[in-house]
Amino acid sequence: MIRLEVLYPEYMNLYGDTGNIKYLKECIPNLEIIYTSINQKPAFMRKKIDILYLGPSTESKQEEIIKKLLNYKEKLKELIDDNTIIIATGNSVEFFGKYIEKIDKKRIKCLGFYNVYSKRIENYRYNENCLGKFGDITVVGFKNQMSHMYGKDKHKFLYMEIGTGRNIDVKEEGLMENNFFGTYLLGPILPLNPYFTEYLLKQLNQKKIELPYFEDCLKAYEKRIEEFKNN
Repeated sequence: MIRLEVLYPEYMNLYGDTGNIKYLKECIPNLEIIYTSINQKPAFMRKKIDILYLGPSTESKQEEIIKKLLNYKEKLKELIDDNTIIIATGNSVEFFGKYIEKIDKKRIKCLGFYNVYSKRIENYRYNENCLGKFGDITVVGFKNQMSHMYGKDKHKFLYMEIGTGRNIDVKEEGLMENNFFGTYLLGPILPLNPYFTEYLLKQLNQKKIELPYFEDCLKAYEKRIEEFKNN
C-alpha cells in the first residue's frame, strides 16, 4: 500500500493541478489517498505517508495556510530528511523559503528550510511556457504567478532553457532536496512529463512501473518540447 496525502485541497487546487493526483492514482493501483482539510491535523503527524502533495492557492489564502504548516515545521523537515516524496507546485513552493513579502512590504513568515524568499508583483501576472532540465530529463510546464523567488540557495530543482527561473534574472528554478520537489511550474506536471514521473515512481521502490497512456503522454510531451523550442 502506497499512501498519498493531499494537503488542504479546498484551497490548494488551482490551475488543474489536481490532475497530478488523478494521474498518480492511475499509475499506482494500490494508492491510498488522504485528503486533509485546513482544520484537520495532517495524517503525516500520526502515520507513515509515502507522498505529500501541496498544490497552488490564491495569494489571499497563503497566510492562513502557512500558519497551519508552521505547527508541523519539525515533522515536515523530518519528512524531507527521510526522503519522503513531497511535491509542491505553483506558489506552494514559497512556503519552504524564509518569507513572502506582500505588496505592502509586510512579510509572511514561512518554514525557513531554504535560503530564499518570495516577493509579490503588483498588478502583473507572469504567464509563460517553460522548459527546464532535471539532470538528463527535460521537464515542461507553464507558469502563472504573481510573485518571484530571490536569494541564493544551492537546492535548485531545474535549470531553465526556456522561461524564467526563480525570478527573471536567474535560470535556476524551484527547490529540491532529497525527494522534495518544489516548483512554480504548473501543468499538471506529472501527466505532462512521463520521464520525470517514472523517476518519481522509482523512488517508491515499485517493482513494476507502467505509466498509463504512456505512448499518448510521450507523443504530447515530445510535441510540446518541439513547439516550445520553435516559438
